[in-house]
Amino acid sequence: MIQRITSRVLILGMMWLGLSLLKWDGNKNQILWQALVFTGIVLLGSLMEEILHYQGDPYILPVVQVIMALGLVFLVRIRPEVGLRQFWWANIGLLIFYVVLWAIRDYRQLGSFRYLWGLLAVGLLLVTLVFGYSAGGATSWLHIGGIGIEPEEFVKLALLLFMATYLEENEELLRIGTVQLGSFSIPDWRTLGPFIVMSAFALGLLAAQKSLGTALEFYALFVLMLYVVTERTLYLLISLPIFFLPGTLGYMLFTHVHVRVAVWLNPWQDPTGGGYQIAQSLFAISGGKILGTGLGNGIGASTVPAASTDFIFSVIAEELGFAGGMAILVLFLIVVMRAFAVSLRAKDRFGQILAAGIGILLGTETLIILAGVTKLLPLTGIPLPWVSYGGSSLLVHFILLGVLLNISNATAVGSLSTKNKGREYAT
Repeated sequence: MIQRITSRVLILGMMWLGLSLLKWDGNKNQILWQALVFTGIVLLGSLMEEILHYQGDPYILPVVQVIMALGLVFLVRIRPEVGLRQFWWANIGLLIFYVVLWAIRDYRQLGSFRYLWGLLAVGLLLVTLVFGYSAGGATSWLHIGGIGIEPEEFVKLALLLFMATYLEENEELLRIGTVQLGSFSIPDWRTLGPFIVMSAFALGLLAAQKSLGTALEFYALFVLMLYVVTERTLYLLISLPIFFLPGTLGYMLFTHVHVRVAVWLNPWQDPTGGGYQIAQSLFAISGGKILGTGLGNGIGASTVPAASTDFIFSVIAEELGFAGGMAILVLFLIVVMRAFAVSLRAKDRFGQILAAGIGILLGTETLIILAGVTKLLPLTGIPLPWVSYGGSSLLVHFILLGVLLNISNATAVGSLSTKNKGREYAT
C-alpha cells in the first residue's frame, strides 16, 4: 500500500510543480479547484485499489497517470481555458475508469455481443456521416447538448470488441484455411465474410467522411490483430496492395489528402501556407535541443497551429527537449508492452486477444500521430492518447484502460485462487 500511495504522490507532486511554474491569467482558481479534485480522485482510487484488493498489473495505471499529468500541465500552459476543460474530462474519465475496472464482473461477457458491437460501430459512423459537421476537412463531429462529440473514438471501442469476438470464434479456420489457392490455403467466404464486410463498410464510411487518418488507424488495427492471432505472414502481404489501392484513390479524389501528402513530401515549398503547420512543428522540436527551453519558455505554444491537439508533442519536445520527448515515447512503450504482457498472462483466448488489441491500438495511435508531427508520415489529425485535448478520446481511452486492467486483475485473482486450491489439496 505504501508503495502504491507513494507513486501517486510523486505523480501528483510532478503535476503540481508543473502548474506552479506556469504563469497564466484567468481561470486560475477554477483550474486549481479541478486539479484538487483530480488529486483527490487519484488518491482515493489508489486507496480503493487496496481496499478492494486489486491484484492486476501495478505499472500501467501509474504510467498512464504520468502521461496524463504531463498532458494536463502542457494544456494549461498552451491555453488555460482548454486545460480547464481537459481537467473536467480527466476527472470524469478517471471515475469511469474505476467503474469499468470494478463493475465488470466477468469481461468475457463482452464477447457475447459480437454483432451488436459491429452494428453499433456502423451505426455511429452512419449517424456521423448524416448529421455530423466538418472540422479539419473531415466530417467526424456531432453536437449533443451543446457539447462536441467525436463518435469515431467510441467506434474504436466497438470495433475492437467486435474483432476480439470474431477472431476468438474463427481463429483455427483463419490460421489453417479451408480453400486451397495455389500453394496457399485461405479461409472460405463463410469465415472471412463478416470480417470483410464489416471492414469494408467501416472504412468506406470513414472515407465518405474524409476521415482518412482514422481509416488508416482502423485498417492497421484490423490487419495487426489478424496477424497476431493467426501468425500468418500471408495476411500482411495481402494487406499491402489492399492498402495502397484505396490510399491512391483517396489521394486522387480528396483535395485535403493531396495537400497533406504534398506538404509531407516538401513543406518548404509553401512554409507560410500549406506547409506552415509542419514547418512550425519542426522548428519547435529542433529548438528544444537536448534539455529543452524550459516549461513555459518555448514559442511553439503560440506559433504551432493546433498546439493543444494534433501538435502538442511538438510543444513538449521544445520545452522539455529531446530528453522529454524520448521520455514520452518510453512511457507509451511501457504501456503497450505491459498490455502485451497482460495478453500473454490472460487465462482465456478472448482476454488474450482483447488485451493484445488494446496494446495494438495504443501503439498504432501513438506511432501515427508522432510520425505525423515529425514528418515521418503525412498528418492525420489523430489525438495523442491521454495528452492531446479531447473529451471523447480521453473517455474512450479510460474505458479501454479499465477493460485492460480488469483482464489483468481477473487473471491475477484466478491464478491466486488456483494456487490456494492447490495448497488445500496438498494439505
